[in-house]
Amino acid sequence: MVRSYLEYLLSLSGFKDGMKTKVFQMASGESYSILLGEDGMPLPYHNLFVTLHYRNQSKASNTCSRVFDHLSFLEEICRFENIDLIERCKTGDFLTKKEFENIKKHSKLTVASFREMVARHKSSNVVSIKENKLETARANFVVNPEGDISPHTAYNRLTVFAQFIGWLEEELFPSKDSTAEIELKKIRGDKFGTSDEALDWGDWRSLEPSEKIRVLDVVHPDSSKNPWKSESVRYRNQLIVNMLFTIGCRRGELLKIRVKTDSNQSDIRKRDKNGRYFVMIRSKTDYSDKRKHRPEGKTMGRFVPMDKCLADMYENYLIHHRPNAAGSEHIEYLFVTHNHKVQTNTALSMAQVNKIFREISEVVGFRVHPHGIRHTWNDEYSRFADKRIAEGKTTEAKSEADRRKLMGWSEDSSSAKRYSKRHDDKRAMDMALDLQEEELITINSIVQQRDEGVWTGE
Repeated sequence: MVRSYLEYLLSLSGFKDGMKTKVFQMASGESYSILLGEDGMPLPYHNLFVTLHYRNQSKASNTCSRVFDHLSFLEEICRFENIDLIERCKTGDFLTKKEFENIKKHSKLTVASFREMVARHKSSNVVSIKENKLETARANFVVNPEGDISPHTAYNRLTVFAQFIGWLEEELFPSKDSTAEIELKKIRGDKFGTSDEALDWGDWRSLEPSEKIRVLDVVHPDSSKNPWKSESVRYRNQLIVNMLFTIGCRRGELLKIRVKTDSNQSDIRKRDKNGRYFVMIRSKTDYSDKRKHRPEGKTMGRFVPMDKCLADMYENYLIHHRPNAAGSEHIEYLFVTHNHKVQTNTALSMAQVNKIFREISEVVGFRVHPHGIRHTWNDEYSRFADKRIAEGKTTEAKSEADRRKLMGWSEDSSSAKRYSKRHDDKRAMDMALDLQEEELITINSIVQQRDEGVWTGE
């Protein structure tokens, strides 16, 4: 009944069969996307904008696809606000500051929350056909001012909105100066939230040491809590989780790791000098990769060492379990599906990795995400670096340079600074709490401990 009612509400919103992002592969092997309108035809301005400003600037195909998602959401917002964006730009009737504020307000919601809000609004006005009443209801509809997505996501959305609207105004009515990009960027807020929001650290959700141990225990092939029945899948998923924890790489980088084939060397190799293993994290796009959402490396290529335990897991999976997947000998990537019902398996997809972590989360009782493990690695690195700095074995500058190298960040990247700042903030908070607790013990040992010879109560 609830599901039917929600579907009815969403049908009122007009978004049930809305725009779609279609992913396809060019003859060259390059993955790309186009944004289709409700009639199934490509939207010319949106596609031209992304091609010029993202694809032709060598942005990853996943980035282009995400920009299309933002533009699709912008169209839904404009429809709700009765803004015909293309027509307004063609006539020089540029958007107002009030309209920018409304766009910002809606951009802080998830797409699902926004659509539910629109559906409720439409439903509450379904008996009214007077435009002035609809406008009044729209103006009075209350949206959570804090939003329900991260400041980082809202910032990125508004950046795309600003660039697109500004570009439209300049292209379609060049005789009038456009201020859209400046105005929207001015009100989009801080990329990582205000100082108060930063205290929550929700977007930086890494695992506590006890939580990490819980996850590693659950994914051990011999664990009674392990959620997978197939032995080969258990060993594959154990290797995936342990590699992410140990190396700190991105999900896409992990899925790009290759095994030795006739056309390429293995990306995991052993050094002749000391017998130690290392993995080569590649940044170059594999245009031969046939996966629909091709995994890509967003950072620089690099070499990362593997400890003996991780190397043993890798050898065990590669030799004893990966061959059990039919057709795996023809797949160049390390991680493959293990579906015994098909004649030929495939390279593991991004969506399938996400499913693995959803299944882990259900067992352990808290959210575990591949990127959260990258945050966990950085937290551990910060603590280890602090210890080595205190022992005089390295300096702060050297430790941060090492972090950038291991994470694949360039020298001018701000990512390392953010992780370092977060660690410093947490350390300061922990120190403040320790101070308060120590003072509380001292105070409690004195307050109300009355010496009858001194305390008179008067």
